[in-house]
Amino acid sequence: MISARENIIAGLIAWGASDKEVALELRISPETARTHRKNILQKIGGHNAADLTRWFFQNQTGLCFGLSPRRVIHLACFFLALTIYSEFVHCDMIRTRTARVVKMAKISRARRKDTYLMSA
Repeated sequence: MISARENIIAGLIAWGASDKEVALELRISPETARTHRKNILQKIGGHNAADLTRWFFQNQTGLCFGLSPRRVIHLACFFLALTIYSEFVHCDMIRTRTARVVKMAKISRARRKDTYLMSA
């Protein structure tokens, strides 16, 4: 139904990439990315990025998005928990790195101070 290149672009858009980000990732112009998006939407009968996302994940995972409201809520909670977890893991990595940088800066200042006192 859609070409391999269009499938790649659909995947990027489905994961939240803008036309500009798709263009940077694939080394094409933003206008070309926009044209691809419009062609994909026309082929799948969609109107916006939400339709494209639904179509992409339905075709990639085999999940039917005509789910009951209860299942939709369960899926939404799962993806929300996954997102929150990944944000906290990323936060911890930044916090650990920042603490390490601050500690190294204190050590460097102390060494410079000691060197200055010894030379005086």
